[in-house]
Amino acid sequence: MEYLKVGTELIAYEFHRSSKAKKVRITIKNERVKVTVPAGLPLEYAKNFVEENKDWVLKHWQTQQAQAKKDLPKQYVAGEKFLYRGRNYPLVVEEISAPPYEAAFKGSRIVANIPPGLNSQEQSLLLKKLIKKWYLGQANKLLPELLDYYSKLMDIPYQKLKVKDQKTRWGSCSSKGNINLNWRIIMAPNPVTAYVIIHELAHLKIMDHSKEFWTLVAKYLPDYKQCKKWLTENGKELLSYF
Repeated sequence: MEYLKVGTELIAYEFHRSSKAKKVRITIKNERVKVTVPAGLPLEYAKNFVEENKDWVLKHWQTQQAQAKKDLPKQYVAGEKFLYRGRNYPLVVEEISAPPYEAAFKGSRIVANIPPGLNSQEQSLLLKKLIKKWYLGQANKLLPELLDYYSKLMDIPYQKLKVKDQKTRWGSCSSKGNINLNWRIIMAPNPVTAYVIIHELAHLKIMDHSKEFWTLVAKYLPDYKQCKKWLTENGKELLSYF
C-alpha cells in the first residue's frame, strides 16, 4: 500500500502489475485507487506518474466520497444535515415537556422539539415525521407564491396547483391548465426550483420539447441547462429523504 499526500488529504493506493498493460493507468472505484503498471516498468516511474496526476486523483476521489455520502440512508438524529433551498442545515433536537412537538427553521438550523423519554427508534421515527411535516408546510407556502410570480412574469395563467408527494417527477401539467409540483423541489437551490416551475408553465403554452419550448424556458432562465444537470446529479438524494 502506497500513500499520496495532496494538501491535507492522505490517499491510499495500490500497484497492480499487468502483462497486458501498455502504460500506467489510474482507476478509482468505490473510493479505492488502483494503479496498473506494465510488467517490467519500474515502480518508481509509476510513483512519479501518480504524483504528477495527484490533482486528478484528488478530484475524482473526493467526488466519489461525496457521492457515497449522498447514497447513505438519511439518519433522523441530531447533527444530521438536511437540504433546504440548496443549502445543508444541521438538525438540532430539543426535548420539551409539553406540545407542540414540531420542527422549525431557526437561523441556520432546523430545530425539532420532541418529548423526553423516547428510545432511539421512537425518536428517529418521530423526527422523520416532524421534519417531513415541516418540509410539506414550507412547500405549501413557498411553491404557490413562486408559481404565481412566474405565471405573471411569463404571462401564462394556470388553473390549479397541487403540491404532491412524487417519486418520479418534479413537476407535471395538464391540458386543463393544472400544475403539479413535487414538494421535494424546495430542497433544491432556488434557480432549480424556478426551473421546474418555468418548465411546467412553458408546457401550458407549448406541450412538447421543441426548440421553441426551450427558447421560451431560456428566456426566463438562461442557465436552465445547469439546473437540469443539478437535478440529474442530486435528484436521487432528494428522493431518498422520505
